[in-house]
Amino acid sequence: MNRGGARSGGNPRSVETRDRRRRRVVQVQGVYYIVAGVWPLLHFSSYARFVVLDVNPFQAQAFSAVLIVIGAALIEATRHEPPGPSATLLGAATAGAIALVSLIWLPRLGVVSGLWADLIVEVAIAVILIVLYPRQPPERGRAAGRR
Repeated sequence: MNRGGARSGGNPRSVETRDRRRRRVVQVQGVYYIVAGVWPLLHFSSYARFVVLDVNPFQAQAFSAVLIVIGAALIEATRHEPPGPSATLLGAATAGAIALVSLIWLPRLGVVSGLWADLIVEVAIAVILIVLYPRQPPERGRAAGRR
């Protein structure tokens, strides 16, 4: 299966399909991060019950604020067709970083937590965005015509 895009002779329709899929994944990730970030800010006690850990409200809510900002940036990036490599990298790296921390700490904590479900979501997002990562930089302005 050729994933090289137009530069390496890939089917333009398959490139468009990959771009649409990447856009949808980045959109869903942005919404997921905003919802996940708003939850501890609006109802901390239910969030603390979900994660089943002794959670410091300041740390949880500070992380939530950062998650909301990342989610908003990802959604903003999807306004352009397709989201560029920077947005894809931000999404994959954020999901990968959250998954890595969860993989390190959840087994050590030895509790059944809702964070295990989040780990699955983060790994899925990271893998999908890595697979859908643009294989060539998007054409931009006049520089694209000077090749």
